[in-house]
Amino acid sequence: MSKLTRRHHNGKLDMVFEPRRGYTRMPHVFQQPPLKASRELYEGTDPTATVFVMESSGGMVAGDRNDISIRLLPGSKARIIQQSALKVYRSHTGETCVQQIDVEVEEEARLEWMPEVIIPFADSKFQMETTIRLAKGATLLWGEIIAPGREMRGEVFDFSSLKSMMKIYVEGELLAFDSLRFVPKDLHLNGLGLLEEALYVGSIWLVSEKADDIDLRAIQEALKVGDGLRAGVTRLAGNAVHCRFLGVNQWRLQQEMKRVFSELSALI
Repeated sequence: MSKLTRRHHNGKLDMVFEPRRGYTRMPHVFQQPPLKASRELYEGTDPTATVFVMESSGGMVAGDRNDISIRLLPGSKARIIQQSALKVYRSHTGETCVQQIDVEVEEEARLEWMPEVIIPFADSKFQMETTIRLAKGATLLWGEIIAPGREMRGEVFDFSSLKSMMKIYVEGELLAFDSLRFVPKDLHLNGLGLLEEALYVGSIWLVSEKADDIDLRAIQEALKVGDGLRAGVTRLAGNAVHCRFLGVNQWRLQQEMKRVFSELSALI
């Protein structure tokens, strides 16, 4: 009897937001399992549409692919929250799991993508590419966290490879390019100049016409660092701010990132 092969999952999620009668609505959404989006949720009179993104399969396995497309029409406001951490399981076939996110934020629109954790299991292969295009007057607040694996099970940098590439364009011009590539067997990740003793890597990206008015010194001085958590804030040309976090404890890093994320959100 021939051995049955597993069919790859190719999740797709296309979301379009637009203002309607004072609130941002999601009139178009295409969902292909295992990806799924909740309906729009609102907090009081805030017109921002909050949508939860879910991965019903429980995680990605060798060769799986997720494609997410987000478009905000002029004047819309949306907040995207991942329901849980993204788990990338062992690649028993040697194939790489791929996640591609394409975002378009049009004039005077605002998008927030809340930071959640990517967990690469032992022997997993994962590649993520995020491309964000912003029009004039658009606002972006975006966060992500990369874990070393299932730390509580002793899996620390036991994955095969992980690559994350972020590109942000404003009015067609490349504003930021950030590439992280980890191949643990080829690198001494705990070495000087790499992660040293850190296990978790976090990033927050902010792009806004109000970015130049933000007092970065005050934010830097308010960072709750020490005891294995380090962080830095950098102002980029083109009305942008980048915050990088390195930590040994996921909970502490995640809580501090969410605090900074909320603070930046209130300022813009």
